[in-house]
Amino acid sequence: ANTIASQVSALKERAEAEITAQRISSTTLTMGVKVGEGGKLYGSITAKDIADALARRGIEVDRHRIDLDEPLRQLGTYKVAIRVLGDLTPEVTVAVEPKG
Repeated sequence: ANTIASQVSALKERAEAEITAQRISSTTLTMGVKVGEGGKLYGSITAKDIADALARRGIEVDRHRIDLDEPLRQLGTYKVAIRVLGDLTPEVTVAVEPKG
């Protein structure tokens, strides 16, 4: 039974997802990694790191919804898609920079 309550709840979920999507796409996460000689990175940035960094900004995202095939192992700026809800897949900007 498609009740009014479930419709309202779906609309509310959608509205919240759109706000989250907006926040994600306007966010740049600066992630520091240790860099050794020759620019070799010690460690990498994983989906969990991105989820944690977003959570610190009050944006709760399940790390399994972060579209990162493999961890980021190079310095640079990346756009990482996050599957918020259905067709809503905003991209967060992740800047991987040397730490220290």
